[in-house]
Amino acid sequence: MTSNIAESLNAANLAARELRALIQQWTYTNRKKASKTTTFFTPTAEKKLVNNFVDSLTKNVKPINESMFEVVELTRSWVINLKEKICSCNRFQIDELPCAHALVVIKEMNLNVYN
Repeated sequence: MTSNIAESLNAANLAARELRALIQQWTYTNRKKASKTTTFFTPTAEKKLVNNFVDSLTKNVKPINESMFEVVELTRSWVINLKEKICSCNRFQIDELPCAHALVVIKEMNLNVYN
């Protein structure tokens, strides 16, 4: 009687075990694919980053201290704190992506944009 109950429970759990194995396989496959890609952003975020980079080409950097910089373009200027990830334009904080002003500083400091 006991072995019949155990066999019945095992048969009922078979579908759940197969589903778990399938999910584990998908997770492993997707994680492996993700680790091979060089981009860390979605295509939309990557496009925004490229546009910000193009916009950054016309700006100049003046260091204030180790983590703060002033970015100047003609008559306008912005203050960037790389350590705190803050820009006076507020795009860095809102988008959580480096704005054009932060990208100028990152490029000037020879840092990796994705870090």
